[in-house]
Amino acid sequence: MHLVLMNNTTQTETSAVLDARENVGEDCRKALKAFYADKAREKFEQLRGEIFSRSTHMFLREILNKCELHDTLENVKNLEVALRLMKLKLRAGW
Repeated sequence: MHLVLMNNTTQTETSAVLDARENVGEDCRKALKAFYADKAREKFEQLRGEIFSRSTHMFLREILNKCELHDTLENVKNLEVALRLMKLKLRAGW
C-alpha cells in the first residue's frame, strides 16, 4: 500500500492520485519481471539438468559447457551466426 503524498502545495489531489497509480504500476511491472526472471532461471536449470542427464550428443554438451564460460549475450549472437551458416550449408546440399 502506498501513501499518497502531494509533491508540493500546488499539486492537486487528482495529480497526486495519478502519480501514485503510476508508481503502483511500475512496482507491479518490476514484481512481474522479477517473478518471470525467477521462473526463467528455474526452467533453465531444469532443462540444463535434463540435457546433461540424458544421453545427449557430446557435441551439444561441449557447446553448452563452453557457453557457460562466456557472456550469455555474446553466446546468443555467436550461436545465431553459426545457425545461419549451418542452415545455408544445408540448403547448399552439403
